[in-house]
Amino acid sequence: MPIEWGKVREYALATGAGRPEYLDDPVAPVPPTFLSTVVFWDNISRVFDLPETRAGCEAIGVTPDVRRLLSLEQEYEFHGGLLHAGETVTTGLRLDSVEHKNGKSGPMAMVHFTVTFTDVHGELRAECHYTSALLANPGVQA
Repeated sequence: MPIEWGKVREYALATGAGRPEYLDDPVAPVPPTFLSTVVFWDNISRVFDLPETRAGCEAIGVTPDVRRLLSLEQEYEFHGGLLHAGETVTTGLRLDSVEHKNGKSGPMAMVHFTVTFTDVHGELRAECHYTSALLANPGVQA
């Protein structure tokens, strides 16, 4: 995905990050949370279709259905400097684990996964570690 300066400006304005370098510099550094826009250019929900995710969910009666998904946490880790407008990155997706928890409404699967951002030289530039919860199907008890 090419990181377009117009999108960096748009994101900065939408999030109130009005630092001049985000708005005026065509090779601006991207706001760190800009990487959350990955959901617009990569289908990261495919992590819920992996056999390991499905098995972990089905073991407790949870169907991996994104309509029953809660996004709980995102943590960004940068390797080297921030990415800049004009750079191109490729994403990767890795399932880290599936754990089971019992909530007030029944069992849920906590899915931990990572999206990686690699530059054109093959260097890992950033990672986003996600934690999401898939809630139990209605009527399923732990």
